[in-house]
Amino acid sequence: MKLYFLRHGESAYNLLGRCNADPAVPVALTPAGRRQAEATAERLRDSPILRIYVSRLQRARETAAIVNASHCAPLHVDARLDDRRTGYEGRPVADYLNAMQSAADPFAWKAGGGESYHDMVARVHAFLDQLTEVELPLVLVVTHHEVLQAVSGYFHHLDPEEMWRVWVDHCELLEFEVN
Repeated sequence: MKLYFLRHGESAYNLLGRCNADPAVPVALTPAGRRQAEATAERLRDSPILRIYVSRLQRARETAAIVNASHCAPLHVDARLDDRRTGYEGRPVADYLNAMQSAADPFAWKAGGGESYHDMVARVHAFLDQLTEVELPLVLVVTHHEVLQAVSGYFHHLDPEEMWRVWVDHCELLEFEVN
């Protein structure tokens, strides 16, 4: 089975440098984000995508809908694909990163109401354990940057520090094969 993983297009909060992991807070794609998703849709137009998994967050769902327009594949929304709950909802990403990086163990640190990096990796890896049992030739997953760090860690056997250094651009596609 081939697995495609896609980061959502640029969102309004990306431009503002704000955290968002609450599906109740609508954060849409920017015009540039929609163009990124449309370019990816064109790139994947002839790929036989039979199922799409997506996070609950608006920017990921919008990206998935744009890509899926030519496939009409069933969409499966899964909370395990949501962005990391930082405990900094609506606040600057820089504040969250500074707090995390100043902690004694940044990967175990979590702010009130948030989850640690380790917690996020565990939920993503649980999703991937289940996904690798699906028997379809090609599946697309539309999600978020830190989630894609965990995906890379799963398939490349990376430790948290190595995962943290993985960078995935908006609408960048990662591909993996599962036997």
